[in-house]
Order: sequence, then structure tokens, then C-alpha cells
Amino acid sequence: MEKKHIDKLNSNILNYDKYYNKVSFNQKFKNYRELWDKASDFKLETKFPLQIEFELHNACNYRCSFCPYSFEKEKMPINFDLPVKEKILNFDLYKKIILEGSKNDLQAIELGYNTEPLLYKKLIPAIEYARNMGVVDIRMTTNGSKLSKDLSKELIEAGLTHISVSLDAFSKETYLEMRSSKLYEEVKQNLLDFIKIRNSKKLKFPTIRVSFVETEVNKHEKDDFIKFWENKVDLLSIQSLIQYNSTPEKLKNNKKNKEIEYNCHQPWTRVVIRSNGDIKPCCTIPGMEFNLKNSKTVGIKEFWQSSFMKGLRKDLSIGKGDKYKICKNCIESVENKNN
Repeated sequence: MEKKHIDKLNSNILNYDKYYNKVSFNQKFKNYRELWDKASDFKLETKFPLQIEFELHNACNYRCSFCPYSFEKEKMPINFDLPVKEKILNFDLYKKIILEGSKNDLQAIELGYNTEPLLYKKLIPAIEYARNMGVVDIRMTTNGSKLSKDLSKELIEAGLTHISVSLDAFSKETYLEMRSSKLYEEVKQNLLDFIKIRNSKKLKFPTIRVSFVETEVNKHEKDDFIKFWENKVDLLSIQSLIQYNSTPEKLKNNKKNKEIEYNCHQPWTRVVIRSNGDIKPCCTIPGMEFNLKNSKTVGIKEFWQSSFMKGLRKDLSIGKGDKYKICKNCIESVENKNN
């Protein structure tokens, strides 16, 4: 039976069945993905988040046209840019959270969260610590610009289980327009080298994903992008654009989604830890606007089981996310929201 990826916001995985079959040889991994699918479909409310996403530092070396890092500071979304003294995640705090997770069936972590994780000086120790504490899936999303052959080998040896590279183009011209970078060929080669290194070691992990945020600027390259990468990587993601007040008009399709369901799976599967320790209930940039608790003073389990999170999950599962202004605005900002 074909396995379908469940996402109730903006990501469409084209070959999830291939990925699921690949990782199912590992019983722990198979169990984790089954828990994830049930939670994403509102059929399982866990006692602790399945995944914790870490903003290792509030910085990026790219200025992609669709991302708030390219906006003027005063036009960035609320809470997007943090004070200088709060921009780097304290490694002891990271370890404290992983330790709590290891005692509460934490299944996965994501290193990055709207930033570039390869800039974080303690990235390799962070991966190694999570591996040693029994985290099943250690994930990372990168623009790939610093993914050298040597670093690729280090990441694989440290225990990384999944890497996602954001490309959003199939030509250097479109890449420059989408990502404000002239490094398309270099990043493409970095990813191909990573695949070659992993395969040369005859490893199934890390699994590899490439993503494409579809806009009016790059949509003409989507088919070629899919054709080139679908048999080279384990996962291929086509994502709908999330619009902000300062999103360039040229990227938008300006078509209103008339049948929006105000549901979302994210607070059912994960929480986010910002570089200053703040806890967010989802990994979207609009979700940064929530001002809730800080992990320096509150445990993750306590936050996850709070009345607020329980209420949020319930409302988002029955299509009443519009009760929350932040969720309503976020859901309505997705060009082609998944219902």
C-alpha cells in the first residue's frame, strides 16, 4: 500500500512512499514515522513533542527574496530578528533540553529553523550529543553553500540522519533571483557530492531531501527540477509560498484560496526553541509572534502539556485555528494551503 505524506500547511512530498520504505528496515525509525503520521493526522496526542526544532543561531548567510532575512529590519515579521546577545543558542541549554527529551521519548530534532545551521560552531558536537542520547532522527536543513566534502563526511560520521537542501531553482539565473546568490552550480555540486559520499559508504542514512518553494518566478522550472532530482534523492518537497507584508509582488500568484480549512498539524508534532530559549508552538515564521514560555525556566514537557497547547491542538484539529489571530494570519498567508 502506498504511504502518503500528511501535511496540513504548505509542504507536498512527492515521493514519501520511497522514503518510508527505505527507512522501515530500522524498527525504531519505522515506529517513529508511524507516530508522526498519526499525530499529523490528529489521531494521536503524545505526552511529549515528537520533534524539537532548534534555532542554533538567529542568522543566515543568504538573503533569499522570499525570506524575511532579505527585508529591512523594521519590515521583518514580529520577533524575527533577535538582539545580538540572544542570537546564539547556549549549548548547555541545548543539552538540558535533549536530556529531558531522552527521558520522554523524544524522537527527532531539527537543527536550523529558518537559519543556516552550518554557521553554528558546535554543530558537530550537537549532532553527536543527540545521537548519544538516543534521538532517532537528527535532521538539518541548509542552503548547502558551505557543504564541503570534508564537512559532509563529518556530518555523516557524527550521526546526522537527514539533510534537506533548499534549492528553489533549476538554473543559475532563477537561483540568483530566488536566493540572491551566484552559487547555484556550487550548491548543486555540493549536494551531488554528499549523495556520492553517503552512497560510497553503502549507508541508508542520512536520507536526503531537496526542496522547491514554488513562486511566480520559478514555477516554469518545477518540472525540470523534479525530473532531475527525483531519482537522486530520497525526498522531494514542493512548498507553497508563505507571504509576508514585505514579500516581493513578483513572487506572488495573487490567487485567493477560497476553501481554507483552519487546521494545522504542527503543534501536534513539534515545538521550536529559539536561540534565546523562547518556546514556539510551530516552525513557521508567523508563529514567532507567539510570546509564551522560555525553556530556561520551563520544561518542555510542562509546556507541551499546558492548557494552552492542549487547547491549541484541539482547535487546530477541528478547523477552528482562526480563533487565534496568529494562526489565522499564518494559514491565510499560505498561497495553496493543504487541507
